[in-house]
Amino acid sequence: MAPQLDWKEIENLKGFFSLFTSDFLREQPCRVKADEVVKWIKENQKVVILDIRTTEETSLVGFTYRETLKIPMNALFEEENIKLLSQYGDYKIVVACRSGVRSLVATAFLQRVGFRNVYSLEGGIIAFAEAVKC
Repeated sequence: MAPQLDWKEIENLKGFFSLFTSDFLREQPCRVKADEVVKWIKENQKVVILDIRTTEETSLVGFTYRETLKIPMNALFEEENIKLLSQYGDYKIVVACRSGVRSLVATAFLQRVGFRNVYSLEGGIIAFAEAVKC
C-alpha cells in the first residue's frame, strides 16, 4: 500500500532544505567537534549545552557542565523553550544528543527560525565523553 503523502508539507520541507547550500553552510556552520566545544569551555567562552535527549536517556548519562539545558527534542519548539533559548543570544548554543543525528536536525530547524549561534555537537555525547577523558 502506498503511503499517504502530504504534498503541502513536502513543498514546505523542500523550501526549507533548499536553503542549506554550500555557501550557507560555509557562512553558518552547523556542526562543531567535541574538541572545539571543550576548547571554548576552557577558554571561558559563553557556551550552553542544549541536551535534546529524552528524559530516559539523560537519566542514564548526563552532562555535568553548569550551563546545560535539558529540553527533549519533542518539546524544543514549545513557546516557553524557544523563549528560554532566546535568552542565550550571546552564547554559543551547542545542541547535543546521543550520537549527533537528532542534534543536526534540531540545529537546522533552530537556524531556520532565526538562531545564528547554534551548533550541532558532532558525534553527540559519545564524542564529548571521548574529548574530556583524562
